[in-house]
Amino acid sequence: MSDGLTSLSASGQSESEPGRTEQPGRSRRPTWVVAGLQGLLIVAVFAAAGALCGRLWYHLWDAPKGIVSGGQWFTNEAGLRDEFSGLAWYVTIATIAGLILGALAAWLLHRSELVTLAAVLVGSVIAGYLMLRVGQHYSPPDPHTVAKTAADGTELKGALRVRGWPPRGAFPFGALLGLAIVYGISVTRRPVDIPDDQASGALPQA
Repeated sequence: MSDGLTSLSASGQSESEPGRTEQPGRSRRPTWVVAGLQGLLIVAVFAAAGALCGRLWYHLWDAPKGIVSGGQWFTNEAGLRDEFSGLAWYVTIATIAGLILGALAAWLLHRSELVTLAAVLVGSVIAGYLMLRVGQHYSPPDPHTVAKTAADGTELKGALRVRGWPPRGAFPFGALLGLAIVYGISVTRRPVDIPDDQASGALPQA
């Protein structure tokens, strides 16, 4: 009789034990949902960083000064250097920011490498665009356009400009470079599988 009760209680415990570990109310999210959320997070962080970089770009730039003559804007050699410095600052800030954000995204958010790669690429393009737009928003208007209706001798400041597409790719270039560096380091440091007999130090039997 006691054996029957013992077997019954043991079987009941063994049958109810799996039920204790299962929690239907706290089901895990699918992998694609987590990867998608991480991708959206990467894009959002890049967009916010791009706007902040645009503000920083404007504050670090010295606006060149020039004079209107005959409906055209003219500046001196120092003004030309200041105008070029705007392009140099854009490339420098965008490359460094993209490098840091790309490396952090690859290091911290690696649920899916393909999703991370796509999110970094999209986010860096958006960041570069927002950096350009925010910087130009705070910048004075184009002096060449204003000079057409301004009187001779009017002093005007230059505007932030990024001519050509190659400089505008600085943000994506830096982001992909940071991503590649982290992925390259993680591949070279990937652990090598060691057989169990070698890991335990056992000698193979003859």
